[in-house]
Amino acid sequence: MLPGGPRSVLLAMLLVLFGGSLARAAEKDPAEEPEPEPYRALASRASPGTPEIDGRLDDAAWAMAQPITDFVQRDPDEGEPATEQTVAWVLYDDGAVYVGVRAYDSEPDKIVGQLTRRDQYSSSDWLTVSIDSYRDRRTAFSFSVNPAGTKRDRYLYDDTNSDVSWNAVWDAAASVDEEGWIAEFRIPYSQLRFSQAPEQIWGFNIQREIQRKNEIVQWKPIAKDASGWVSEFGDLAGIDGIEPPRRLEVLPYVVAQEAMTPAQADNPFETGSEFFGSFGGDVRFGLTNSLTLNATVNPDFGQVEADPSVVNLSAFETFFAERRPFFLEGANIFNYSLSGGHGAEGLFYSRRIGRRPQGEADARGGFVKYPMNTTIMAAAKVSGKSADGWTIGVLDAVTGEEKATVIDAEGIRHQDVVEPLTNYGIGRVQKDFNEGQSAIGGVFTSVNRRLPAELSYLRSHAYAGGIDARHRFWSGNWEIRGQVLASRVQGSPLAIAETQLSSARYFQRPDASHLRYDDSRTSLSGTSGSFGFAKIGGGHWRGSINSTWISPGFETNDLGFLRQADSWRNSIWVGYREFEPGKMFRRYNLNVNAWNFTTLGGERWATGGNINGSFTLLNYWGGFGGINHETSALNTRVLRGGPAMIYPSGTNWWAGLFSDDRKSVFFEVGTWQWFDRERSDAGGYYANAVWRPAANFRLSLGPEYNWTNDDWQYVTTVDALGSERYVMGVMEQKTVALTTRFEWTFTPDISVQLYAQPFISAGDYTGFSQVTDPKAAEYDDRFDRFGEDRLSYEASTDPESPGTYYVDVDADGSQDMAFDDPNFSVREFRSTLVFRWEYVSGSTLFFVWSMNRSAFNFSGKFDPVDDMVSLRTLPGSNIFSIKLNYYLNP
Repeated sequence: MLPGGPRSVLLAMLLVLFGGSLARAAEKDPAEEPEPEPYRALASRASPGTPEIDGRLDDAAWAMAQPITDFVQRDPDEGEPATEQTVAWVLYDDGAVYVGVRAYDSEPDKIVGQLTRRDQYSSSDWLTVSIDSYRDRRTAFSFSVNPAGTKRDRYLYDDTNSDVSWNAVWDAAASVDEEGWIAEFRIPYSQLRFSQAPEQIWGFNIQREIQRKNEIVQWKPIAKDASGWVSEFGDLAGIDGIEPPRRLEVLPYVVAQEAMTPAQADNPFETGSEFFGSFGGDVRFGLTNSLTLNATVNPDFGQVEADPSVVNLSAFETFFAERRPFFLEGANIFNYSLSGGHGAEGLFYSRRIGRRPQGEADARGGFVKYPMNTTIMAAAKVSGKSADGWTIGVLDAVTGEEKATVIDAEGIRHQDVVEPLTNYGIGRVQKDFNEGQSAIGGVFTSVNRRLPAELSYLRSHAYAGGIDARHRFWSGNWEIRGQVLASRVQGSPLAIAETQLSSARYFQRPDASHLRYDDSRTSLSGTSGSFGFAKIGGGHWRGSINSTWISPGFETNDLGFLRQADSWRNSIWVGYREFEPGKMFRRYNLNVNAWNFTTLGGERWATGGNINGSFTLLNYWGGFGGINHETSALNTRVLRGGPAMIYPSGTNWWAGLFSDDRKSVFFEVGTWQWFDRERSDAGGYYANAVWRPAANFRLSLGPEYNWTNDDWQYVTTVDALGSERYVMGVMEQKTVALTTRFEWTFTPDISVQLYAQPFISAGDYTGFSQVTDPKAAEYDDRFDRFGEDRLSYEASTDPESPGTYYVDVDADGSQDMAFDDPNFSVREFRSTLVFRWEYVSGSTLFFVWSMNRSAFNFSGKFDPVDDMVSLRTLPGSNIFSIKLNYYLNP
């Protein structure tokens, strides 16, 4: 290999990342490192009486508490004293811990408090109290309030990660006066988890954000280059004589829904409206001091925002984020990435539970009505963490058998099963050691279906499991981790054949000698694993080396998410972080990445690298950008089970700019472009502008425009002249969307939110070819392009059906194959309007209006102005819902 090749580049990256850091680590003598003074705050028992949470600090009990002072800057000038004084106090009684904070301010008229709905971060002044009541240095409960009284809470886990979907029942109040502002917190013990020790010592920290200065101050300073967050907390002592409470919370609900759709005279299912009523509830019960049972019966998620529109022309499934509260809360325990990081591919994809039915009904010449989603009859999860470091999570859900209703041509009604009764389960256990610096764990998932004969093409059973471990060392700044997994799916020969032929593996590929398709199999097994070595803290340099393999038979899509099995993925990343403000930049970072991906048969399907970075200027404007290049390699998926095909080398770049988000108007704009060395390119522009004319009002607009010119977009596979013909098209696709969000908050408990997105996309195919030599050295030698002398077109007389192309493959004057016109034009409008009123703490009333309008045709025409205007007249559905729940804490 020539000097300067990939190996030299890799070696240089390793030396940059690890060489200096290892040398510095070797030079350090632990005996020379002085023990830092411990940060310890003292709580006082509330006396006389407990304070009223009104944001005033005028109760007598506060005068008995020990003050907490000496807050230090984290931003912008790390380690410097805070520019404004902050004093805090902590009280407790038999039911709750109380925190009072006086945030002095020399310019109280410039204190900022945006009034938003609960749990929404805004550009405001904030006070945050974080409590590690386990005192495991890994997990904590975080509570925040701003001067407008808006509350936020988060569950912190794995030291540096956070779960913003965690919702606790607690109280806070704030007020502004001539000296600054005040916040009072009441945090019930029922929302924390702690031992039965007679004397409690908890991890503890308080953070203040001063919006106009972009200043963050902390009682216990956490260095910007620290590898941890919770592990850096100080201690809260002085709490004694308290008992973990019995924890039982019940949240019953009732819902009424009216669905309105355009009536169709000849369709008995489309009468124009349909009423629906339901009830159910959630239960949260403390099994022990550490373990909590969360259960839901017949859950309703009508208030959840709709998924964004998308046109997917690839062979792979689109990943949609989870939005349902039951599955969001505590999801961190069950997240298990195949790469050991935070990628989409993993063992647990909660959107599988309650999915759209997978089966199809026989219309019998009549009409069919499908259920929109599979009904979740019941779901429960047990989760928690013990004082000795055991994290446990078990989730089990049962979805009911779903039937489509059919009225045939004779008017006879039928019920066809389109989704079987199914049980989903996942269990996760992990044990921490060395104050959270080391851990070992395991995971197991299962899916069991009761399949009727008509759904025999689905898998009847699916199991996956494995073990994982990690260890941090050298002051917690370095980490090594690994995991090994295995899977097994079972079903009829048809079901396992479909599994082998799926886009995740394509066992039928004729040039993949390491794959074997067997249509008699009734099970399929595989393995996966990953290894990583990373520098995660300390100094300016960061980086990692990662390797992940997924065997061809590995399958997790029954409960997880897997795009591509049969892969071995190796990557390296080196990053530099500058935290301290300079003459121009307040902060910046630079990253270099390189990767090489192959199949387990040695086919190289991706090799590339990129350079990217971002920066923030002294005025808090900033930008980001990068460039990425991949060399020519094999695409093993583009022909949908056909042979691998060489794709040209390609380059893409991206860049963006953002403004200071403290202002009443701020924005982000960006652009990207990709092109290969032949005839394909793509690109796009996007923006997001936010307007806050008042503290309780927010409007954001996010226009987006993307285009693709693809010289070899897959169209179809056709049997002709005794062999399979892979038809490709020259396609031009254009897409425009406008994401709108409107938020009006009347009080911290009453708000209105709107999400709306018009979406238009069209693809126009202007030429076709067949793949003749997919691995030819010259690009044009890979295709046989159909000229006008061999290609003819027959338009459809039915506007809801595509036209047909006919091809004379061998130019003998006769038509040898035919395929549908792939042109498409999509118009959609989706919106969700939610009125939310938390009328009692933990109890909420929702009014929801959901709209979905859509149309599809085969014209391939893109006219954004006319298409946008026409959205007003498109047929669609309007669903109106009222949901009421009531929080009980007996």
